[in-house]
Amino acid sequence: ISFWMANSESFDLPAFMLSYFNRVDFGGDLFNQRPVGIRFEIGIEQVSRAAKLYEFVFVKADDCILVSQDWTVGEEIVSRSTPLFATPGIFAKANPPICESVDVSPFDETPYRLTWTRLSPVSFDAPQMFQAIANREQDGIPKVSSGVFVIDPCSKVIMHMYDDRGLDIIAAKLSTLRPLFESFGDWILENQRHRIESRFRPTP
Repeated sequence: ISFWMANSESFDLPAFMLSYFNRVDFGGDLFNQRPVGIRFEIGIEQVSRAAKLYEFVFVKADDCILVSQDWTVGEEIVSRSTPLFATPGIFAKANPPICESVDVSPFDETPYRLTWTRLSPVSFDAPQMFQAIANREQDGIPKVSSGVFVIDPCSKVIMHMYDDRGLDIIAAKLSTLRPLFESFGDWILENQRHRIESRFRPTP
């Protein structure tokens, strides 16, 4: 229990986003909102890619911020799906996450609620979480209805698997993503490859 409590202190998500990812909106397309980012191809048969990318990015992190985006009105919820923090098999029942939340009402988008917690990157079942995200529009169970974002507050990285097709990773600095680009370049979404590679290619 002491291990859990050590990682459950509050985190000012709105202030963090304003400081390091100004104008990035959780309700939008992360990759196209940020010049520093990579879009990876996943696929329902290759969800293990998401877990491997997660492990690579967060292996050295002391903690991470897990964010659930849930629409409050107007969005059709997929049958038999559950919000992230209520989805079975991801979190230990003995230690439910201690969460904070804020309601967001964008000018031209559907209102939504952000709910988040600070926890150790190894204290929950990340592969099961990514599988549940991939299941949202597929036949598998469980399904996560939420948009899910994982943040490393120290290295200033945000990971978002938007559905079974792909996953975005953005950062405050390009140098943070270079090891990821060099190690997993083969997984880059093909129709974005030229755009992404041009970001990391040295200028003459």
